[in-house]
Amino acid sequence: MRNLRINVAVPFMVLLLFWIKITIKRILSLFISSPMTIIWGLIIIFSFIYAFTNRHIVIMPYMRIIVLIIPFLALVSLINALKDYNVMPILIQYSKSKIQNKNIYILFFIKQTFVNNLLLIIFDIIALKFLDNKKYIIIMLITTALSLTLSFLLIYLKNKLKIKRTNYKEIKMGKINPLIKSALYDYLSSDFLITLLLCIGIFIAFIINITGNINNIYELKNNSVFFIIIAIIFSVGFTGIIGSIPNINWKFQAIISPNSLEYHLKRTFIVLAGFFGWLILIFIIFSCYINMALTIKYLYCIFVLLFTMVNISFSIINVMIKMFIITIITILTLWISTLSIYFLPVSLIPVVITFLKAKNEYREWSLL
Repeated sequence: MRNLRINVAVPFMVLLLFWIKITIKRILSLFISSPMTIIWGLIIIFSFIYAFTNRHIVIMPYMRIIVLIIPFLALVSLINALKDYNVMPILIQYSKSKIQNKNIYILFFIKQTFVNNLLLIIFDIIALKFLDNKKYIIIMLITTALSLTLSFLLIYLKNKLKIKRTNYKEIKMGKINPLIKSALYDYLSSDFLITLLLCIGIFIAFIINITGNINNIYELKNNSVFFIIIAIIFSVGFTGIIGSIPNINWKFQAIISPNSLEYHLKRTFIVLAGFFGWLILIFIIFSCYINMALTIKYLYCIFVLLFTMVNISFSIINVMIKMFIITIITILTLWISTLSIYFLPVSLIPVVITFLKAKNEYREWSLL
């Protein structure tokens, strides 16, 4: 009897270890494909768990907020659908089966559609507890259904377009400046777009919340908390560039068109200026009305964080280490901003150090 139990337990343990190994590999592959999205997702999830457990946040059924969050999550899922999905491993996996390639594509894209909309589906399940109005429930269900449908169509059509390109079929495209086109291809990663949207969403919501109560504006005149929160919001948006640098065609940059670090930095800052410039302009206009001196002070801090993050993004170190360094530098920079103005030049030290490190390491991207 004992031998029988051992004989049954051994295959079970082997099977369990096999599936654990597969699960770990899937999690690692997901992390490698979208590291910034996963990191910020974990940070937000654990922040909310901590806030809920310590009763810093109490959930209130505000219908307008719930209805606004759903389209935002749907937009995030659509952005994820624009990523390039490698279908070759799936085709190899089912190469000996009788399933046609078209059906393999469809099954894979359906699975990926649900993965992209997972946050939206989870939020819908939670929101059902607070929504009593049938009208809001119908809006939520229709939005989710549209998000699933559009996500699938985006993935399917993009893959179809990719197949046509590989078959050398003519595809008519609008005339775009090659420099702009290459910059968009290089920098518009899913991580960059998600952090950009997150930054825009939080920034606009925060400004609307402040302007909603006129008395708050006068209370902020000599209060640096508003400016610190704005700096944190921008730092969240700037971290998306870490996911874009590996997306650059470094083989082309190394062999066909070798360029210096100064060229890449200039190109990166132009892209960031295009996406974040209008937000910074809104911040300047709004905050100058509150306090001109604090506006100049924290605008300086925002640019210090921007330069530091761009420099770190060109370094050859692990993404988790980069995020840890960025977090420490952000905390130190904002802490220095609360001190006397004479301490502000100290915050330039990380900029210089990270620039020197990036200058020594950026060419190694072409070797990866």
